[in-house]
Amino acid sequence: MRKRKIKKGIFRLLEIAGSRKNLLIASGALAVLHAILSLVPYVLIFYIIRELTQVQIDFSLTCDYIVQAVIAAIISMVVLYISGILSHIAAYRILYELRKYIIDRVGKLPMGYLNNKNSGALKKVLSDDVERIENFIAHQIPDFVKGVALPLLTIGYLFSQDWRLAAISAVPLVVLAVLLPKMYGNQNKKLIQNYHQSLEDMNAGIVEYVRALPVMKIFGQSAENFEKYGHTVKRFYGFVQQWIKSSTPAFAVFMSFTSNALLPVLALGLYLYFQNGISLATLLLFLILGTGYIKPLFAINNMGIQLSIINRGVEQIDALLDQDVLEEKSERQRPDNYEILFKDVSFAYQSDQLVLDEINFSVAEGSITALVGPSGAGKSTVGQLISRFWEVNNGTISIGGINIKEYPTEQLMELVSFVFQDSFMFQQTIYENIKMGMDKTAEEVENAAKAAQIHQLINSLPDGYDTRFGQSGIHLSGGEQQRIQLARAILKGAPILILDEATAFADPESEYYIQKAFSTLIKNKTVLVIAHRLSSITNADQILVFDRGRMVSKGKHEDLLKNSTLYQRMWDAHNRAKDFVIQ
Repeated sequence: MRKRKIKKGIFRLLEIAGSRKNLLIASGALAVLHAILSLVPYVLIFYIIRELTQVQIDFSLTCDYIVQAVIAAIISMVVLYISGILSHIAAYRILYELRKYIIDRVGKLPMGYLNNKNSGALKKVLSDDVERIENFIAHQIPDFVKGVALPLLTIGYLFSQDWRLAAISAVPLVVLAVLLPKMYGNQNKKLIQNYHQSLEDMNAGIVEYVRALPVMKIFGQSAENFEKYGHTVKRFYGFVQQWIKSSTPAFAVFMSFTSNALLPVLALGLYLYFQNGISLATLLLFLILGTGYIKPLFAINNMGIQLSIINRGVEQIDALLDQDVLEEKSERQRPDNYEILFKDVSFAYQSDQLVLDEINFSVAEGSITALVGPSGAGKSTVGQLISRFWEVNNGTISIGGINIKEYPTEQLMELVSFVFQDSFMFQQTIYENIKMGMDKTAEEVENAAKAAQIHQLINSLPDGYDTRFGQSGIHLSGGEQQRIQLARAILKGAPILILDEATAFADPESEYYIQKAFSTLIKNKTVLVIAHRLSSITNADQILVFDRGRMVSKGKHEDLLKNSTLYQRMWDAHNRAKDFVIQ
């Protein structure tokens, strides 16, 4: 994948802005015009004072100056308003397009990448970092343009009136130019990186803490006892303190010069005035403009803070966007059958330790194959590789004699249905949770629910199929959610079905209904069952036994009891577990 030329700071933000760059340029141009127009009333006030201090006062000219100052002030506000409108339009369009592009990109990334990124880090990129860009574009860029243009225009005009007072008035501007690199330059880059990393860790800690709340309540634990959460919060707090301490000396110097900028201007101005070196009007002009231009400098200072944070956030966004996506084929394939074939397949989760090592097996069309083995043996990984959630390191996986890499993702998803042990429900209606965006009728949804043995329960809910999950206390048990997931798979009707411990969280009653639903679900399907309850797969056409990433044996239940030591141990353990009772 060819990497783009790396840009940073405002230039990278303008690159991200894309076609909206013209709106930002127009907003910036209007901000400059606002800076010019906002300077005009002060210049006119200077002319008014100068006229009023003349021996012969031209009141008509003075009134013209007043009218012109009012008009300039009004136009200045209108121009600033339009500038803000344009920057906000650009910001929200960029925000929408960027989030849409990121989400689309994330949807094409291998599951392995997302699996290694904690939810807090992804939340920070998708929410916090993108949101900062919106705020920066909508507010900071126009303020920055005005903050640069107004002081430069003001100092330039003041030099045209008196170079001595102008030079001393420009000292805070020079001080800011010297101190900004010290406050937000490269020497703080490592600190900013640590700040962002600690923020990601804190977000992840908060998410984990919220998920662990039920367990913590059971054991009477509080937030202080949740070590990971407490540690990440303290670490983030520590970095913020460190950042503030490192930038405080330079910031204090800047504040000292800006807060007391009036004193040197006043001292030199009075001296020159009493020496008849300047007029009273000129003295008042410098007392007003010579220190008044300093306020926009704070926008530049604040932008330095924001830009240093945003730069790192943009790097995080770019790191996500630069990830290699799965190679996508556009031409749909026409498999002759739905046989699954693993040939010399090896796989590792972005590490050197293989999870699967040279796996070879086939699943005949219309047959049922069960995968068994100790936890961590690689069973679930096999199922996920068929759906191309990850790319294999070596070997090939084919469906109907065609490498799964040759299938467009959309077609591959049409071929495979997955029933995970962890069911997920959206906060939508039960109807939408079953339909999942598929082009199916209400009758087909209802028939799928009946086949999944969940129709009667749905009708007992307050609004039936229109009941919204998660609202008004409407929740379903693990087994009931599992049947919703089965209804999805039945409705999808894919020819290949992968069951990953589908009854893991089901109570005995739900397990009965789920097993009953399987008779409809697996009919005429190529089925791969990942199971821990060995009694549920004794009638499988073949059983594959996995151990430490390798397939150690295969065969029917009776054959494995005779020929596989590992399967014998697992079967004995399964029977002992069934016979266990509390004395």
